[in-house]
Amino acid sequence: MFLQLLKWWYGPGWVGAWHSAGGSIKKVQMSFSIGLLLKNLFSPWKQIVTLPGKSLDEKFRAMIDNLVSRVIGFFVRLGTLIAAVVVITISSVFGFLAALGWPLVPVALVYCLIRTITG
Repeated sequence: MFLQLLKWWYGPGWVGAWHSAGGSIKKVQMSFSIGLLLKNLFSPWKQIVTLPGKSLDEKFRAMIDNLVSRVIGFFVRLGTLIAAVVVITISSVFGFLAALGWPLVPVALVYCLIRTITG
């Protein structure tokens, strides 16, 4: 039974650890909706748009309002994209380290047991 565990651990278990690392990166990408953020990067914030009136003053005011709304939307989305890159980087590093450390867990367990027994 112990040999079966080791066979799984160093075979399908290790492959699963790599797939899990990749899956967590995909989940983060989906959570942040990176494609949608990039697609709508210059869209107005919360789709707040001022319709221009008839006078030149109202048209100018609408243009400024719409520009401010787009600038706010850009910076909020840009901040979210930066946060997504940071979280994806952290997730990638930890996933990579976990997958690399996967084969060392049984060795570390044996080492700790021997260390405990020998005092």
